[in-house]
Amino acid sequence: MGQFRAYPYTANEATGHFKFQSVGKRGIIDKAIELTQIAPDIYNLALLDFDPVTQDYVDDSITDNGDMPEVLATVMAVILDHLSQFPRSSIVITGNSPSRTRLYKIAISKIGDDIKHQLKILGYQRSGWRIFEPNQSYESFLIARNLVD
Repeated sequence: MGQFRAYPYTANEATGHFKFQSVGKRGIIDKAIELTQIAPDIYNLALLDFDPVTQDYVDDSITDNGDMPEVLATVMAVILDHLSQFPRSSIVITGNSPSRTRLYKIAISKIGDDIKHQLKILGYQRSGWRIFEPNQSYESFLIARNLVD
């Protein structure tokens, strides 16, 4: 994703968790990307923060650690890693707020042309799924490999 590098992450394919650490102005924050199967070959993506109080990962916190480009690059790296291992799968991304959905749109918009041709990227609007265009607003996104049978 452009000049920003993804954080190193550890993958636990059994649980669908990809853990990494955000490093920024608020210190080091444990984060995870969770891929949950919601239908055959379709996975939902959630970006989570570790809550030290509950000792669990939650999706409703705002980290504001000043490293959003790196976090989004990490999300895209996990998506590409998953799709390379499971080429017939699709990943659905829906932000839990309009601002988080907008951040996902920004991340998807910054996918390099060298990778974009390998992917099918759709955005959901009220009228249904459409080919993703960076200047449109969407409620959710679907990313899959561009397979040629």
